[in-house]
Amino acid sequence: MAEEQLSEGMGGAFAMVPLEPSGPLLVALRDGLLLPRDVALLWVLLARLDWRTGRAWVNSAELAAAMGHSRTETVVRSLARLRQAGMVAKGSDKRDPRRRFWCVNPWAVAATGGKHRRRLQGLQFSAALE
Repeated sequence: MAEEQLSEGMGGAFAMVPLEPSGPLLVALRDGLLLPRDVALLWVLLARLDWRTGRAWVNSAELAAAMGHSRTETVVRSLARLRQAGMVAKGSDKRDPRRRFWCVNPWAVAATGGKHRRRLQGLQFSAALE
């Protein structure tokens, strides 16, 4: 019998988010490495995450629009801080390297699917950092 996935039966995007006060995301926020708007952007990015692949096929203009901004400068700066803090990475599709996606750190921010998907998302995140 196949192992049932946590995300089975979910109608939309689903992510498991660690809620510990000493977790990397809240520590980065407390230490001033991230601003509250960066965490808000991360939440928007999580909402766009495909739970099957752990990828968000979205650009900065789409993220800005989702946050109610008409300009992308704020989003670009937030993404840079999130990347610097190790919360997100930008990867390339192996079949078409021109296609870029965002992925989140599955060990620090969120993961989707079961343990096998989390493992693959971890490998994907590590590869996107390079």
